Parts: sequence; C-alpha cells; structure tokens
Amino acid sequence: MNISKLNEAVEKLKTDLGKGLLATDIWFVADGQSIAGYNPQPKATALFNRITMMINSTLSESGFPALNKYYVLDLADNNMVIVLPLGDFQWGLLVDSTQTPLGLLLNIAIPHMLAIFNEAVNG
Repeated sequence: MNISKLNEAVEKLKTDLGKGLLATDIWFVADGQSIAGYNPQPKATALFNRITMMINSTLSESGFPALNKYYVLDLADNNMVIVLPLGDFQWGLLVDSTQTPLGLLLNIAIPHMLAIFNEAVNG
C-alpha cells in the first residue's frame, strides 16, 4: 500500500471537485481507521464502515444483487455522501451537491479516484 499515492488521489479529488468537496476519507474495513483524507471524519468512517456491512448483509439476506461500485445518500441541506467499497478499504466523500453535479462525480471524479487508488494498492 502506497500511502503517498492515496494522498495524491485525495489531492486529485480536491482538484476535481473544488469547493464541492467537504470531506473525504479512505479507511481500512478491518478497523474503520482512516489512512488518508481531507477534513477527516473519524466517527463517520467508523459508522459508515458498519453501514456498508449492514447494506451488504441486507442485500445478501434479501436475495438482491450485491453492492457494486458505490452507494449514494442524498442528505439534507444539499449534501451527499458517496461511499465506494474497495475490498479491504472504503472511500467516503461528503460533498455539497450544489457545487458538485452528480455527473461530475460519476464520470470524472470517481474514475480518477479509482485509477490512482488502484495504483496505490497494486503498486
């Protein structure tokens, strides 16, 4: 795991989303601890780690297809949370949806994030 590459991915995300990015963390699923981030939210990473486990369990027990690339929560006050399950890691974002169009996230920011993340993990 190349932590400097993860920090590079966070910086790229800050560039892509500008003022729309309020916070982001990349964390280990095993313990919910952040290893890279911007305006880190340790309580949120631990709790979203649990939420993702609950979503996975609920989908499985319901006979639904498994969670794929991400899930999005539309929050009050024009905020959104996006969580990307990435195997042994998860990456969460809190964004201002008035500053960050969903198309920008899905078509530009997330592909950039994943490319740099994969470099950091796979060397």
